[in-house]
Amino acid sequence: MAWNCRIDTGHSPLPDLSPEEIEQQIIRAYVQLVFAAGNTAGVRTTLVARFCSLEVRLSELPDAFVLQDLPPFWLEIYSHTTRSTVDSLGCFEFDEAELAMAVDLVLKARHRRELYH
Repeated sequence: MAWNCRIDTGHSPLPDLSPEEIEQQIIRAYVQLVFAAGNTAGVRTTLVARFCSLEVRLSELPDAFVLQDLPPFWLEIYSHTTRSTVDSLGCFEFDEAELAMAVDLVLKARHRRELYH
């Protein structure tokens, strides 16, 4: 399958994302989780950004997982080429430090797009 190699944030294509735009997109995805349907395990997921065959997804774990001291929110870089998760980051509340790490993860996906295309 050929992948359209444009940056897609789920809203409008952007030629390049600044860290501030990425942060806003993560916050939008966090709000969208409220409306996302859960899978059979109760995990809700929404798209943060797409870079060629890489997707950055935000997922929220159900309470049963959170009780096990796992972070309730997970950002993952998923490769459609390899059909696997390339990298991930767990977050508890998206405070300033966690949001900065989340932005870095999205920037990694943008830089890795050529490797997985």
